[in-house]
Amino acid sequence: MSPDTPDKKKDETEKVPREAFRKRSKRRKPGDAHTIPSFCESNAISISTYYGLKRQNRGPREIEIGGRIIISPEAEADWRREQEAETAERRRRKRERERAAAAAEPTTSSTTAT
Repeated sequence: MSPDTPDKKKDETEKVPREAFRKRSKRRKPGDAHTIPSFCESNAISISTYYGLKRQNRGPREIEIGGRIIISPEAEADWRREQEAETAERRRRKRERERAAAAAEPTTSSTTAT
């Protein structure tokens, strides 16, 4: 091989551990604990959104085992309930603000006196 050509064998061996992880994560069964990537995939959020929620103290509970972060099914269920409750509360407050704004607007009369 020429010095300009990258070593293909090196690239292939670097990918093997990651591919093995992906294959294992596809075999995840309902009730299994999540890693952060599988939690994000399962809940249709990006990893950056996960860390943003975590910074705001709105992420799920985590367990650290041997340097790995694990999210239990119970923590995931609790997190979903919390997110649903927050969404319902935000929507309720928004409806109240809209009603208050509508009540404060002066009404125009459709009939005019002549």
